[in-house]
Amino acid sequence: MRELLARTQPPGRHVLRLFGVSESAVARAFEEAGGDGDGVEATICAREFEIHVDLVVEPGAEERAEALEAGLAERLGQWLFARDERRVEELVLALAGASGLRLATAESCTGGMVATRLTGVPGSSASFVGGVVAYADEVKRAELDVPDEVLAEHGAVSAEVAGAMAEGARRRLDADVAVAVTGVAGPGGGTPEKPVGRVYLHAAGPEGSVARMLDLPGEREQIRMRATVTALHLLRALLMGSRDESV
Repeated sequence: MRELLARTQPPGRHVLRLFGVSESAVARAFEEAGGDGDGVEATICAREFEIHVDLVVEPGAEERAEALEAGLAERLGQWLFARDERRVEELVLALAGASGLRLATAESCTGGMVATRLTGVPGSSASFVGGVVAYADEVKRAELDVPDEVLAEHGAVSAEVAGAMAEGARRRLDADVAVAVTGVAGPGGGTPEKPVGRVYLHAAGPEGSVARMLDLPGEREQIRMRATVTALHLLRALLMGSRDESV
């Protein structure tokens, strides 16, 4: 048995993590790049608003796996954010640490979920300084310095308030970079102008900002989770110097 085991090799594994692209688009790109077979089998899974691609590689098929991975990267490069198992919050903290930047959060509809993801990473205190859960308008005013006139003119769920929340968090928490989230998580509270699932996000830093508006499908917890993941990816994009709102 020992001799038999000595002659066997475990399968290899290649990992690609994508954000901002549909599962069907990834499956189509995979087929265009060559697809399964010849010692390589793929699993494509939508997970936490991301797409995870795992290539299981039999011994002797490494060259084909590398070619397949390169084909996927060529077709999906703008959405590819990792080729390992690290979660987006780990990438965010690594980027902030490498630049010596302090991070903060300002959250309404996500209720602290972005901060929870960040503080779940060991050593996050090296970069993450804190967050404000500003659910009520009076907390947005008092703790994040969101102006009364901005709230009155645009409403709590708006791009303008998200921007003011991010800048307020930077200022009040003495942070370099902050991300803000405000939206309608449901099941009630939606209007024709701002339906359930409408979320505004804004990440601001010393050299600029990036913002997004989303209309997210799903139940309350799905909307909150998807907004949380998007906020982390917005931070990642800002820390990488991107102003592309598709990432």
